Amino acid sequence: MRYLVLLSFGAASCGLLYTDIKVPRGYRTATPAEVKAAPDDPTVTGKACNRSAVYLFAWGDGSYAAAVKDALGTRDGIMYDVRADIKVNAYVLGLYTQACTMVSGRVAKP
Repeated sequence: MRYLVLLSFGAASCGLLYTDIKVPRGYRTATPAEVKAAPDDPTVTGKACNRSAVYLFAWGDGSYAAAVKDALGTRDGIMYDVRADIKVNAYVLGLYTQACTMVSGRVAKP
């Protein structure tokens, strides 16, 4: 199953004529003990995507940094206890694909 996800993610980032994408590699999240965690800290979610069309063009920023930036929005804080998933959608035999990095976590006040 793991290899199928990696293969799907690889297909989503394939552009034979043009490729300009960022993909997630690794992300270290803070733990509740490392920040000033409070029981009323809000939970936020964010998403960042790469897209590919007709196997020729690939673009987007599906990195962890972009997903965390989307999750924080205009909030000033530190995300902790972060969970990440990658979701790949392929349409018409992979002629159009979208691979999204989705993160969720809690935000501590700085």
